Amino acid sequence: MRRLRSLVGPTTACVLMLAQAGCVQDPLPSAQPFTLESEQIQLPPPPHRALTVSVYNCIDTTGQRRPTGSSQELSTAVPMDCTPYLIEAVRSLDRGYLNLVERQHVDELLRERQIATLALNNAANGTPPRKLNTLRVAEMLLVGQVVAYDRETRQVSAGGALGGIGGNTTLVTDLITFSLRAVAVQTGEVLGQTMVTKSVTSLKVGGHLTKIFTTNVMEAELGGAGNEPVGLALRVAVRGALAQLINRGIQDKWWS
Repeated sequence: MRRLRSLVGPTTACVLMLAQAGCVQDPLPSAQPFTLESEQIQLPPPPHRALTVSVYNCIDTTGQRRPTGSSQELSTAVPMDCTPYLIEAVRSLDRGYLNLVERQHVDELLRERQIATLALNNAANGTPPRKLNTLRVAEMLLVGQVVAYDRETRQVSAGGALGGIGGNTTLVTDLITFSLRAVAVQTGEVLGQTMVTKSVTSLKVGGHLTKIFTTNVMEAELGGAGNEPVGLALRVAVRGALAQLINRGIQDKWWS
């Protein structure tokens, strides 16, 4: 009897541990990363040579905040730094239009070149010291900025109910405006400027069911919402502005 009791204790403990382990489930699987392919911007045939351009920064100047329902709205409605979108748009062009040089992190680039120069000069192999190639000078500066973000420029609502079954729909459209200009480095002249406005659409759909019984009332609601990503809308606006600017440059013969 004592031996049976001694076995029951550890056995019961093991069973309880296994049961608890079986109740613990893995967390929900994370979403798979979404990669958006960079489609080439459709343009006329490239000129006889490519212009060297630089991008220092591309910022949001609207100061708009994203509505969060709380007293403090710390998140911005538009990405504060849109430089990656502009760089991606330039890099998606066919070869022959623009050559892009780094300027946003030029301080880090110059520091690395200094370190590389010291390493080359201190090489103890008996060979003469080597030098780095000179940095390429940009011929044109691209300056981009988000100049406006207008909320709820258009709102459409509809709803109806019949026999205790009803639904409603709300469509809201915001507008984001992106400006891009080209400045000649030699003279400081503004060669061209363009502005592109892109819509940001949000859709909300809901439905309800009401059923009256003899002694009870049953109510059920179901709804959902979908918002167009602001980043994708900004990407489209940046690419559209760049395409318009290059088309204007080809007409004005910037590459001559």
